[in-house]
Amino acid sequence: MIASRPPFPETDALRKEPLQASGLPARILALLHTGEFTTLGDLCQPLPPCEKLDADDRALLSRIAAYVKISCTDGPPTLSLHDWLALFLPPRLADAIQLHYGLQETSARLALHQVSLRDTGFKLGVTRERARQLLGLAHKALGTPLPLFAAEPLYRAMETTLHPSGGVLDATALAKSHNPAWSPLSPLGTFLLLMNLSPERLTLYRDLCGTLSPSRMENIEKSVRDQMSAAHRLLLISEIEAHLPPAVRPSSVPSATPLLLALLRHMPDTLATRDGRAGLADRDGAELLREILSTGGESPLRSIVAAFNARLHPECQRGSGFVRDTLQRDSLVRKTAPSRYSLPGGLQTHLPLLP
Repeated sequence: MIASRPPFPETDALRKEPLQASGLPARILALLHTGEFTTLGDLCQPLPPCEKLDADDRALLSRIAAYVKISCTDGPPTLSLHDWLALFLPPRLADAIQLHYGLQETSARLALHQVSLRDTGFKLGVTRERARQLLGLAHKALGTPLPLFAAEPLYRAMETTLHPSGGVLDATALAKSHNPAWSPLSPLGTFLLLMNLSPERLTLYRDLCGTLSPSRMENIEKSVRDQMSAAHRLLLISEIEAHLPPAVRPSSVPSATPLLLALLRHMPDTLATRDGRAGLADRDGAELLREILSTGGESPLRSIVAAFNARLHPECQRGSGFVRDTLQRDSLVRKTAPSRYSLPGGLQTHLPLLP
């Protein structure tokens, strides 16, 4: 089970939070201060005259005051991501957040959810600098205590989604997840937004979205790499898990195998096979190629490459240049013709006997 996290303030303490915790912009706070509003609890009272505010500011103040009043009396309502943004941000800032994080984008490509300021500005019809200012205002508002208090169900939903896979999911897997907390908006965009607001709670490591800190992920990767370097062969992922040091092993999940597999698939110099093994690509690729040749006998390079990649997860697949170079470096492999390779006859133990 995921360890429970209390909301930022308890409901009773919510009333005593300073008014700045609301995330309201300075111009609205200044008006409230003239009416002697100093805490969030004061928003439960009738609001002062707001003729000096424009329509968007009046609507924003009204929404947040209504949320505080409900939270202090009946308890905080559960908000979807769309409702959360609409509650705490004026339309212009909400649009900036949606465009910058690609919340309407269904693609699993992280690059489409990590848009540059220039691209965000282009979509908004403003300069790069203005886009930076708008996003800064939005992040400042959403990162204050009251919006984070209201976002607690969003964080819990994301942690619940990540938990079964060992605390991490790659972009493709997370993009396929569905949860009422953010649907129909993008899970990837949601993750990146929440991560930027609370980087101690959600992290991105080698394109893996997770709940483990970067230092913990680095320690896990180092332990995995050390084991593979010492083994000089393809290792079962279950073996790697069994030999993780206690200080490195994640304690919040029953099995670290899904986490290890996700990490191995995204480390650039490793091979993760579909039958649950892993190794270093430059060294242990030869072992996998010998298995292919011992089963299929003399084969053209094209067939060897296809068989090699069929045994690997997509992120670990290699091109013909890698396979050719690995075959040519292996002293046990013979080149029998241009672009054809085989093992010595005695090593092809899996070939069927001719009748």
